[in-house]
This record gives sequence, C-alpha cells and structure tokens, in this order.
Amino acid sequence: MSTKNNKLKNSNTAIPIIAASYIGPALTPNSDAIWEEEKLPLNTDNLVNEIMGQPMRRVGRFIKMVCCGGLACLQKVSLDYLKGKKTGIFMSTGLGNVDEIMPFITQVFKHGGGFPSPNQFANSVSNAAAFVLAQICEVTGTVLTISQEELSFEAALWLAQSYLESGEIELALVGGCDIFTPPVEEYRERVNLAPDEARLIPMGESSSWLLLGNSEGEKIGNILTVDFGEKLIPPEEFSVSENILSRSEKLISASFSDDSTGQKKSRILLPGFRVNKIEPDFWKLKGWEIDDYLPFCGINSTAAAFGIARALREKQSALFVHYNCYASGKQAFVVASTK
Repeated sequence: MSTKNNKLKNSNTAIPIIAASYIGPALTPNSDAIWEEEKLPLNTDNLVNEIMGQPMRRVGRFIKMVCCGGLACLQKVSLDYLKGKKTGIFMSTGLGNVDEIMPFITQVFKHGGGFPSPNQFANSVSNAAAFVLAQICEVTGTVLTISQEELSFEAALWLAQSYLESGEIELALVGGCDIFTPPVEEYRERVNLAPDEARLIPMGESSSWLLLGNSEGEKIGNILTVDFGEKLIPPEEFSVSENILSRSEKLISASFSDDSTGQKKSRILLPGFRVNKIEPDFWKLKGWEIDDYLPFCGINSTAAAFGIARALREKQSALFVHYNCYASGKQAFVVASTK
C-alpha cells in the first residue's frame, strides 16, 4: 500500500463493528486464561467441539484455529442477521500454516523429492484456511488471505474497509490467526524478534475476529481509522511516547472533528509487541490508560487482532488506539471506539 492511497482511505467514515471474539493460547474463547509457553501448543479438540459441535477431519491445527475463531465471532449474531447478506472474509496471518508447510517442504526438498499426501498439500496452500472457513460459513463473496508480517491484521482491516465503503460487500469477517510452532527459538526467529526490538513477553498464539458492517443497526463499536503512518522510523523511535501520542491525538481529532461526545470518551493505548518501552506515568499524565493485552496472548504476528477484539468486548464507552510497527519501521495505528 502506498502512503498516498493510505491517506485517501483514512477518511472520517466510521465502520460499524457488529461483533468481536478472541481466542488465545489457553484456547478459551473470550476469556483471559492462564497458559505457559513451554506447554504450547495445546490440543484443539475440545475447542473444536465447543465451537463447532463436532470434530474437524483432514485439516491441521492452523485451519482448526482459524475456523473456531471465525465461527466464535459469527455466533455472536443471529442467523437471521447474516442470512442473505453479501459477506467477505479477510483472514490475516503473519506466518501462515507453518505446521503443514514445514513437513511439505521437508518431504519434497530434503528427502530426495517425492509427493506429499493430498491432505498435506491441500492444507499447505496459502488460502486453504480462509477457504475452509468460507465453506463452513456458506460465504460466497470475497475470500482473501492477507500477510504482511506483524501488520497483517491492520492490512486486512484496511482492505475490508475499502470493500465495505465501495459497496461490494455488506459484511466483512476480518480476523488474524497465527499458531505457536515449536521450538521457541525458531518461532522467535520466524517473527524476526531481535532482543532490543520487542517486548520481553513469551511467544503465544491467537485467532481473533471482528464482524464489520456498512450500516448502523446493532453494533458494539466502530473502526474509525486504519493509518499506516507518514514515514519509516528507526528502531530507536519505535517506542517514543511523545510521537505515538501526537499521531494518536491527530487521528482521534480527525475522526471526531464535529463530535464532542466522542472526544470525551476515555482514551486507551494498546501497544504492540515492538513497543518495548512503555511509560505508564507519561500516558497517565496525558489522560490515557494503557491496556497491556500481550500477557494474555503472547507475542505472535497477529496479536493486534486479539488486543483489539478484547478491548472491544471489555472496554465500555472508550476510544482506543492500537499501535505497532514493522521491524523495518513502517507504523500502523488502528483507532476504534466502543459504545
């Protein structure tokens, strides 16, 4: 996405959020549950049975997590609400289906060639998880998988916003899923975590989703802005509170230029895992709260989806900004509000 196009899309048009749901490493939907990095990944069978009511066969753990997360969100609304509406699925992931991709690569390239099993091949295709979710949900509209490392979910939100504003779809199921694939050292390397460029938080996983609409009706909040910053910044500026605050305030002001009620809501910062120096006293002095959601989901490429979905469900009458950036210095801000 070019900076020019991002600016054009950062309008004051609010996108209604109809529902939100999040699943973290403990595999307990919409609840902060205890988990331990060294015991991950947990078996998904109970989660699948709880959400879907029956086992899923011939698919791997990643696809199960995607489907459970997406369905957990859709189950927050009635079937009548969904019926007849043109719906799109925008699934984001930083690393994709590593559990299936690695055995596929090993089989084909490291052991003298050969052919993987049909299921292994099908599960390793990049859009397989979104396709299976679309089948289960009987969605026939746009179905896309978006991957831009730790800004994947923000990119998916931006794209869904574009489709909704253009009228191509009526609803957008937007989610982020990345799963824990041991060993820890290799997982950290895949996420490109240098010791001085990220929080000292255990690695984790999540599958978290929002259902967005294009009309007011019933809603729990609004996505106000998805902004990708004005320039690349060096690592030493990733966590500069003054800069993050300045940009956040500008985006909020643009979103509520004529709405004093919105301006009076409590303000909350959700810092992503590249923000390695949080200054609670600074933010408190400026009238902001810090919602440190990462201890509940661990570091993973689409943790932003978990943090935003969790805030939408738990923070009443609030304005919040999720902030994170690439290791390369590209920034992303998501501004949202709750009722």
